[in-house]
Amino acid sequence: MRPSPFGRAIFDFFFPPKCPLCGEDYGGRHQGRPCPGCVSRIQFLSPPLCPRCGRGFASAADRDHLCSECLTEERFFTRARAVCIYEGLIVEAISRFKYGRVARLARPLGGFLADYQDPDFTFSGLDLVVPVPLHPKRLRERGFNQSLLLARRLGLRHSLPLDITALCRARPTQPQTQLSGSERQTNVRGAFEVRKPEAVAKKRVLLIDDVFTTGATVRECAKVLLHAGAQQVDVLTLARVSS
Repeated sequence: MRPSPFGRAIFDFFFPPKCPLCGEDYGGRHQGRPCPGCVSRIQFLSPPLCPRCGRGFASAADRDHLCSECLTEERFFTRARAVCIYEGLIVEAISRFKYGRVARLARPLGGFLADYQDPDFTFSGLDLVVPVPLHPKRLRERGFNQSLLLARRLGLRHSLPLDITALCRARPTQPQTQLSGSERQTNVRGAFEVRKPEAVAKKRVLLIDDVFTTGATVRECAKVLLHAGAQQVDVLTLARVSS
């Protein structure tokens, strides 16, 4: 049973709404959502973008066009997009979420993913949401898969089925943050496999991860999903490293 407006006001008086990112009290009525001050400190990605990988271009006067990587490399995914640029406040939030094990940040961060809007990247027509998996050893160390928690928030919002077992990490890998671009591709090559091809066969899959850096991880995941019979793979990440 939901509290009455009066009951909500009394509760807010004694327990003021706090921003999940900065912890400050504010007069918002959307529990679990970041305060306007924090939202203003996040640099959301907007056109012009590469229509394939979602890379942003420096000049606002530019037009959408394929970036150099998408012109020369096979990406496997159909489209990739990121909500914001990986810098400032969002770096701190993701670090607290992943490495500080603050699982409650899945709600506001997953909300950013679920709220994402782009006329060239819609959730309609998708069949399945799949998070980038962690190796069991890394999962035991961290306690949760951050991509899974983000994917769950998005799936619930858009009524999309979530599959957490079809795509698996077949072998442990070094953390991508410690490697160069070419080393990242080598590091994840052969690291993923689809153990339930029937779960993705002829499906339009939305792959979810927290950060897009070089795209090596989502590229490898998309490749094995397509080889297993997926019709197409789109990618959505919370943030993208500016290049």
